Amino acid sequence: MASKGLSVDDANGVPQDETQPPNGGRKRGAAAAQAAQVPAQPRSIGEALRQAREAAGLTLAEVAERTKVRPGILAEIEADDHDRLPALTYSLGFVKAYARTVGMDPTVAAERYRQESQKGDPVPTMVDLQPLEAKRLPSRGLVAGTIAVLALLVAGFWAWGAGWLTGAPPAEPQVAAAETVPAEPELEEASGAPAAAPPAADPAAPVTITAREEVWLRISDGTETFFMGTMTPGQSMNLPPGRAWQLRTGRAGALEVKVGGTAVPPLGGPAEQVRNLSLAPADLLARQSASGLPATVPGLAEAAPQPVQPTMAPAAPTP
Repeated sequence: MASKGLSVDDANGVPQDETQPPNGGRKRGAAAAQAAQVPAQPRSIGEALRQAREAAGLTLAEVAERTKVRPGILAEIEADDHDRLPALTYSLGFVKAYARTVGMDPTVAAERYRQESQKGDPVPTMVDLQPLEAKRLPSRGLVAGTIAVLALLVAGFWAWGAGWLTGAPPAEPQVAAAETVPAEPELEEASGAPAAAPPAADPAAPVTITAREEVWLRISDGTETFFMGTMTPGQSMNLPPGRAWQLRTGRAGALEVKVGGTAVPPLGGPAEQVRNLSLAPADLLARQSASGLPATVPGLAEAAPQPVQPTMAPAAPTP
């Protein structure tokens, strides 16, 4: 009778210990233990990189510090989240840097990523260089209208600067033309002696210009400018005699002109523009004679005009 725990091999007649597994069982157990020690083949490049990182004892933050790649991108590479990764060219560079850090072949890792990734290199778009359609271009009428509007704006600005658009001030009553003095005719009728005729105006008398309102003017003789600027109300100036002075202004009615003590009629309307108007005493007296107005008004006190300041001295000759 066989001893306890032993059995007889039927084929060889050799007793065997029943507590020990047969030869085939020992081989299968060794293979299973060896298989348990070898890690499974990674299914993707992301898993392979993660296993290599863990085998190297590195954290994701340490790999990011060495590769200078953000941890978020490295995590997306490990998770095979290709849709969230940049374009293929940039992603291949990140995969190579990751593989080089964890001890993998960067070329092999990049090629495997290329095969697994669905991304492609960006395709440059072609720029259409065809000419614009005719309907896209502005019409000739629109262009002409725009030019006309701009021209009107420029002309209006110039006219405003010249004083043409300034409202005309209310006309001052002409006291000299309205008032009459009947005292002398009555005396003449009572005494029977003819009244003395008013003294004749002297053509050689100086010409005085006084500003009733603020007005811009220029006085020159064609070669030399005596005055050019703005006069304020009450300012006056005496023109040097013996020169053919001419006036230019945009408000001729704002000036009061006298030849000696003889008042000259207004040189124009309140907002009338004059150019090259002669200021010679003879020409001004001719205007006074043609108007038929009295030269002076007896009994009418005249306000003392304010002379022009020295800053309004004659300017240098113009070319």
